[in-house]
Order: sequence, then C-alpha cells, then structure tokens
Amino acid sequence: MKGIDVSSHQGLIDWAKVKASGIEFAIVRAGYGQYSTQVDAKAHQNFFGALGAGLHVGAYWFSYATTPEEAKAEADLCADTIEKYKGQLDFPVYFDYEYDSEIYSKQKGIIPTQSLRESLAKAFCEEIEARGWRAGVYTNLDYLRTRWRMDALKSWEIWLADYTGSPDVSCGMQQTGSTGKINGISGKVDTDTAFTDYPALVREKGWNGFKAQPAGWTSDTTNGTDNPVVIASDAHYTVKITGEDIGLVCGESGGKPAAFRLVRCRREGDSTLWHVIPVGEPGQEAGIYPAKGGARIFVARIEKAV
Repeated sequence: MKGIDVSSHQGLIDWAKVKASGIEFAIVRAGYGQYSTQVDAKAHQNFFGALGAGLHVGAYWFSYATTPEEAKAEADLCADTIEKYKGQLDFPVYFDYEYDSEIYSKQKGIIPTQSLRESLAKAFCEEIEARGWRAGVYTNLDYLRTRWRMDALKSWEIWLADYTGSPDVSCGMQQTGSTGKINGISGKVDTDTAFTDYPALVREKGWNGFKAQPAGWTSDTTNGTDNPVVIASDAHYTVKITGEDIGLVCGESGGKPAAFRLVRCRREGDSTLWHVIPVGEPGQEAGIYPAKGGARIFVARIEKAV
C-alpha cells in the first residue's frame, strides 16, 4: 500500500488529486511538543481532506520531550487533537523522536541516553494506547543501531525511515524517500509503503475507536519474526486454518519475488490445509497473510544450505 506523510510544510493540499494519483494512505502530523499552540497549523485541514478523499489515515506527533512526564503530556495533547477522528483513522499514531529532538534536549542541558530515549517512547506510546489508539514509533537504522534497542520498541508498530530499498529490519511501514512529487502537492513530500494491512488490523483489533471484528478463523501456526517456521528448499510446510475457509498470500519477501507459493490442499471438516512451498532463495523470509487483508498469521523462512 503506497502512501505519504504530511505536515503544514506541504501547504495547501488538493487531496482529490493526491487520491487520483494512486496514493492510498496519509500519515498526518497532528503537532509537536506539549503545548496547545503547537498543534500543526494544517492538521485538521489535512485530516478532513484526506478522509474526505477516501484515503486511509494515521497520525504522528513530533516529540521535544526531555522527560517521560513531558512525553506523556505530548501524548495527551495528541490524543485531544485527534479525538474527533475516533472510528475514522485506521493507521497507528506514531511517536516521532529524532535528531532535532535531541538537539533541543541538549539545549535544555539534558543529554539523551539510550535509557532516556526508550523511556520517552514508552511513556508516549503507553499513554496514547490508554487513550484508545494503536501506538507506533517512527525511527531509522541509525537509531536502531546506536540510540535505542529494537527490543524496547517491540510492543508497538514500527515505521522505519530507510531510503536504501527494501527495509533492513522488520517493520509495518517504511518511509522510502523525502523528495516525492505527487499531483496535488506543491514541492516535495515524504513517501511511504505499508507492509501491514493496518485498515484491516485496526478494525479487527478494535483500535482507534473502531468496534472489534474478531476473525472467523484460527491458525495452528502463529510464529513471529523471532521464531519463524523454517522450511527446507526441497520440502513444504502444512498449516491448518480452522473455521472460515480463507485464502492465504505470501507477503513482503525482502524486496524480492515472493519467497513461498501457497497451495490450498484440501478441506477437512471445518479446517483447511494449506501447503507453504519455498520458491525463493535460501535464507529468504516472508509473512503469510489472509488473502482478503488482515494481520500477519505467521512468518516462514527458507532454510539456508549447510
């Protein structure tokens, strides 16, 4: 799913033209800092415009917090700002802490440490979720390598800035560039690709003011990225889906062609058996998803040759 992220820097946006250009979602800056005067000047115009044009929409808040208490205050202001869009925003609400955040902190005499950065993310995300929104963190490879631990962020959605091609770490959404040219927007705009079907997931989980819509099926395999199902190149894996007879598809495969072919084997009572057959390269990994959209079911990896 292709999208953009915008703020007042983009000025007046013709959202109908943006939609017609093939953009499917927008992440809108709701504001920055902890004061009501720091709500983004174009926030509501962009929320109304994007929603009105039929785009899927999420939000982000740029942080200048220097303590967890300030991060919590930012989350509360963010939640107050977007409260009227409950049941309409179907992408997460992201905590955006980066280099300018740290420059501000140092100007205040506070040197950001790994522990402090992680505590800020935790405070913001926990508070935004307490207010009924699904939280995420915007980050980049430098931050993940040197400034905070991926493990500390695993409870929330990851929006990764990585302009080098396919993402180097697992993420639900990738910011792919900052110089995009989109019809309806004057000047440059950030471009994004969503790998997770957030509109389906948000509704399924009942986040962001939506009523939960539980899936009518269950899977006997739910392995995540920390423990993927490993399948030999000359073998296959069988997964059982019980309940609704859904289709399966192979998701993001590291920027390469699909790593697995999904073959519906047979229906046994109220269960369907699917074969997961490696067709990619050894070591390639991919998520397996419901064909009609929704959260990832499990992760599989093609075994590397010894």
